[in-house]
Amino acid sequence: MLKTGSILLTIWSGINFLLAALILTSVVLFNANSPLLVMVFNPSEIANLEPRAIAALNALTILYNSCAVAVSILALFIIRTQLVHKEKRAFWALLFTIGFVELMAFIGSAQVGNARWQVNVVLSVLYVLGIALAGFALFRRAASNAGGQPMLARKIITTEMGENS
Repeated sequence: MLKTGSILLTIWSGINFLLAALILTSVVLFNANSPLLVMVFNPSEIANLEPRAIAALNALTILYNSCAVAVSILALFIIRTQLVHKEKRAFWALLFTIGFVELMAFIGSAQVGNARWQVNVVLSVLYVLGIALAGFALFRRAASNAGGQPMLARKIITTEMGENS
């Protein structure tokens, strides 16, 4: 299950990276406007916007997507170097970091009429399934061994006590 969870989180990271990198490429290299502009406004509304308002939206798009690229790279690094090696601190880092990003994506999208809800749902499903499978794989053994002793040692102690009574 850890492998499957890691794969799903890797897919989340890849999709998030790809979308953010494509948007950054279009806005920064090709001087395009933010894709959010056409998702929220119709062409006549865009024509009536002040150039400073469009520039501000483009600046926020660059800032957001550069952070999304960075989070995706860091998440991929944590997944591939720590989570797959059963590092529990990697699980917690991914749980809170990606969870926060996904929550804020829904809150931010709600501000503009849920313009990106399809992307948010796909990424959130990948995240929830991936983190749940990874968490289950990491913590199910700890719960079954809550006594603090190895399972075999508990069985031997229990058997010996039963024979002496």
